[in-house]
Amino acid sequence: MKIHNAGVTGPLPSISNEGAGKAAQSSSTQPQSQPESHGPTPESSEAHPARVRTNYPYSSVKTRLPPVASAGKALPEALSSLPGYLLLRRLDHRPVDQEGINSLIPADKAVTEARRALPFGRGNIDVDAQLTNQESRARTVAARRLRKDAEAAGHEPMPANAPMNWHVLVAMSGQVFGAGNCGEHAHIASFAYGALAQENGRPEDENIHLVASTEEDHVWAETDESRSGTSTIVMDPWSNGPAIFAEDSRFAKNRNTVERTDTFKLSTAAEAGNITREIAEKALTQATPRLQQRLADQQAQVLPIRSGRYRQEQSVLDNAFVRRVSGKLTTPNPQRALQVEMEAVGVAMSLGAKDVKEVTRKARPLVELAEKVASPQGLSRRDV
Repeated sequence: MKIHNAGVTGPLPSISNEGAGKAAQSSSTQPQSQPESHGPTPESSEAHPARVRTNYPYSSVKTRLPPVASAGKALPEALSSLPGYLLLRRLDHRPVDQEGINSLIPADKAVTEARRALPFGRGNIDVDAQLTNQESRARTVAARRLRKDAEAAGHEPMPANAPMNWHVLVAMSGQVFGAGNCGEHAHIASFAYGALAQENGRPEDENIHLVASTEEDHVWAETDESRSGTSTIVMDPWSNGPAIFAEDSRFAKNRNTVERTDTFKLSTAAEAGNITREIAEKALTQATPRLQQRLADQQAQVLPIRSGRYRQEQSVLDNAFVRRVSGKLTTPNPQRALQVEMEAVGVAMSLGAKDVKEVTRKARPLVELAEKVASPQGLSRRDV
């Protein structure tokens, strides 16, 4: 595992029409070291003073960066399912205390930000391909080729912190085309978390990790072990669901099959996110026609959904956890159903609801949300 500290950035390299136009095709993995679909490899850097921009809405409604346009339809807006997860924890007799909730909130916002930044979804998931008329796949391949072209052209978005260059290019290319696999999702979430965690007063010495499964082709982001006594927090925007604790994660529960490949300081991640956006804006401003043509060319080559190259979407939650709690949500016993709604009231209050009418009004929808979160595929964007 390599730790990346913040570096003072030099002038941003311009992405020429030719360089960005070449671009539309790449892997979210480090050069020549990993298969097409995922994950970072270790790198290192020296520490430098941090330069962090305040008010960092990575892809908020007011400042969201639209990807390269086409006739394709983006996925519905991704909503947070954190309240549903908190209810499931209560039903499993493991309620999350307020300190734990406060730790989950910025991580969950980072998960949402990553999905917003990639509105055409996941390039290797069949549902996303169906909903976007296969734009998710075409855009993901285009993004990965863009990253490779930018890298081959020698672009160094963080010249004072060379090991971060590849990570920024992964996030930038995904944002330009608005789609990606787990690698693009994990990078954007980790950068967003760096800024969100700082805004929420998280300790400056907290780290963000890019993590790979040693058993499956999958990467995600996670925080340090929580200081509130709970486990580390998993941010996996590629999977369906909110930010969760590792003990409940499908991929991260077994820590013997988890490898932390890269580590960022909060300030480094936040600065990388700022630079990612600036470079993406330059690419879209300077080379939009060429990028659109590259996307059109890729759309003509995209594989059919029945090709076997797509995977089914799945929940971020561990199957054993889902089995334990799903039956409690659909109980035919009126008394138990009332108890579930009372637990939902507790969740609503823990998230800031105070008015009695408001709390009562939110209880039933929260139970319905938890039912979707506890389904085998989790809360799908088809359900939004």
